[in-house]
Amino acid sequence: MSKKFYIKTLGCKVNQYESQVIREGFLRDGYTESESIDIADVCVVNTCTVTSVSDSKSLRMIRKALENGKCVVATGCMVEDKTLDLSKLHGVRFIIKNKDKSSIPHIINPANDRRQSGVQGINGLKGHTRVFVKIHDGCDNVCSYCKVRVVRGRSRSRPPEEVLDECRNLISGGCREIVLTGICLGAYGKDLIRDLDLAGLIEKICRIKGDWRLRLSSIEPKDISKALLHQIKTQERLCKHIHLPFQSGDDYILKRMDRSYKSKDYLDVVRKLKEAAPDIAISTDIMVGFPGETEKRFQNTVDFIKIIRPMRMHIFPFSRRKGTKAYDYKDTVTSSVKREREKILSSLAAQLSQEFVDRFLGKQNQVLVESKRSDDGYLQGYTDGYIKVYMEGPDSLKGKLINPSLTRVKSSNYVTIA
Repeated sequence: MSKKFYIKTLGCKVNQYESQVIREGFLRDGYTESESIDIADVCVVNTCTVTSVSDSKSLRMIRKALENGKCVVATGCMVEDKTLDLSKLHGVRFIIKNKDKSSIPHIINPANDRRQSGVQGINGLKGHTRVFVKIHDGCDNVCSYCKVRVVRGRSRSRPPEEVLDECRNLISGGCREIVLTGICLGAYGKDLIRDLDLAGLIEKICRIKGDWRLRLSSIEPKDISKALLHQIKTQERLCKHIHLPFQSGDDYILKRMDRSYKSKDYLDVVRKLKEAAPDIAISTDIMVGFPGETEKRFQNTVDFIKIIRPMRMHIFPFSRRKGTKAYDYKDTVTSSVKREREKILSSLAAQLSQEFVDRFLGKQNQVLVESKRSDDGYLQGYTDGYIKVYMEGPDSLKGKLINPSLTRVKSSNYVTIA
């Protein structure tokens, strides 16, 4: 009987992609995938360290895996942290660095026949019609609060031929949406000898024939170039949705964050995006409680958001991370104030999300129908503009791109009749 493996992934889309690489390696080596951590022979925890909460979740999952005495592998960004107390990983069989993730099955069992050891990329993502394709790793930015650049290293781009081959393989295998992802997506190509940036890569990928679409994951505002704006405006395959991590709308806080630009620069980027695609969906990350964030500075962020009017916001409190400049900032904000500011922004986010979706009610929208139904039996999927929709219809629609109309609101979920 073949051994069973289980992978728990925490954190970003890059981690999700890398977990799929590990998964396919196990399958090639003859393992079977377990649906439960309790009956797996090998458990891989792909950790995250972006916040202290991420560390806690990662350690909690490792402890859970260790309860049954199985072979536990810890990998991901948390294990890259040089300040990590390794006693917290007592009992873990293997601690694997990010650069060696793809070799985890072979590291566990070197005797396995790696007949496909030269495979680049992935063949799909289990249970998903939307697939992440990692094109970039590392980061050269020096944001004062961010630990990712410490644990992921310098900016590195995948060769374009490798990315294109992977995309062709995924599309021919039935993938209907590819999401380009990376630690700093907009930096793609800057370390390559040839003159090819993210916009150029998008143009090449969009030439691949088939019934599919392309989406971008998070991209820094400073990386919205003229060439990228042109792709957003002209490429029909490219989803009109951009995630821009603004973090703050106050210039003093932005400076302390070492973000290198001001709120007016953000506003200019948003203006250009809306000129290129008037119905574009803009989502964002906003940090609350950064050291020095007074009530007035927080209000500046609130006012900024009211101008930007993003369709979705990821709101999170500042977390002190060892190894970052902001770790030593003294003028901290209390936890209770952070929670209150989160509530204020969450309320505003709900209002702006409703406002955005209302613009599309009664109109046709392209929706990618996902492989799983909702708990109450609806088909579900996302529009080009990343609006979550629920719809009635047969299973034959799963995995297809359709064009229904958004017709009504049901418990804050937008239901369509397919």
